[in-house]
Amino acid sequence: MAHISHFGRAAALLSLSSITAAYPYIDPRHQRPQAPCASVNGTIIVNQLALYPENADFDFKSCLLYAGSLFNASLAIYNPYTATTKIVEFPNITHNPVYHLGGVAANPRTDLISIVVDAGAAFNTGGQDISGTNLLLLWDPVTEKELYRVNLTETTKGVYGAFQDVEFDGHGNVYVVGTYPGSILRVEANGTRVNEWWRGGENHTTQGTSGLATTANILLSNNNAGGPNGTLLRFDTTSPKGIPRIVPITPPTSIKGSDAIYLPPKYNGTVLLVAVNALGVQVLRSRDGSWEGAEGLGIVGNKVPEAQGALVTGTVQIGDRLYMIEEFFGDAQPGNRTQFPFVDITDKVEALL
Repeated sequence: MAHISHFGRAAALLSLSSITAAYPYIDPRHQRPQAPCASVNGTIIVNQLALYPENADFDFKSCLLYAGSLFNASLAIYNPYTATTKIVEFPNITHNPVYHLGGVAANPRTDLISIVVDAGAAFNTGGQDISGTNLLLLWDPVTEKELYRVNLTETTKGVYGAFQDVEFDGHGNVYVVGTYPGSILRVEANGTRVNEWWRGGENHTTQGTSGLATTANILLSNNNAGGPNGTLLRFDTTSPKGIPRIVPITPPTSIKGSDAIYLPPKYNGTVLLVAVNALGVQVLRSRDGSWEGAEGLGIVGNKVPEAQGALVTGTVQIGDRLYMIEEFFGDAQPGNRTQFPFVDITDKVEALL
């Protein structure tokens, strides 16, 4: 069990029972925004010094985009309708060079934001150095306060790490994926318990799982260590421990070198977008949403003028449109870039379906 630092616990921290009562299980495939957010057609250019977003999620209730500012270790909140950005800083994390802020997700059941803060050394060294502290933060966008800060490293004992993506199930659990080597932690009981849910190996120089996506009681993850093409793994979130099953992809489709994965809400859990850093986005489909198998429909390439020199690290739906998240890892750090594109790929994805 991890030691957890709580902020304003008596006033702000929600109990698991209250969350469960207020937000009963809802199948995400049948969950629609309360008030549809308008679409912003075309590529979005976010003007923000040193943003460097590696991961982002759109909140369909507030109609705001939450992005992790990777190298500054801060949270960016972007309003796509006013083209304005707000930066949220975290004590002892933001502008601390040992930390990256990668995975960010808005929980549609609680309206709270989960944030993964990782020790950047693991990614900088390809898993050679996995020292340092990895954290999961829960942040309330209404009160603008941290509700908890969970030290994931106290569970891993420092023998695996590189955490970078986060997802939720319908039972109050939060999943955090690690890459060197592949692993999934499940944070339970409103942040008071960390379950070592699945470990994919012992060699911390092997690049393993990178992304997470959930639909119903299914958790999907992409494993770069799964053979020459990588593999898509399927887990049952009702299980006390993660038991992976390989999802066969037809025709055989490479997802090697992939980063974040994403189930756009507009497709009700039937289409998975896999960000493959150097190439673009692989589009997979499970017609019935069971993910017992998948169709490889093709790839949306990243050779676009707005993103020269960038790698695709994820995708996100804003309104009804789909976007590639572009990261400029080649910039010397700390970088001074001011414009960051979110490339509209909606029509190209639709053409493959």
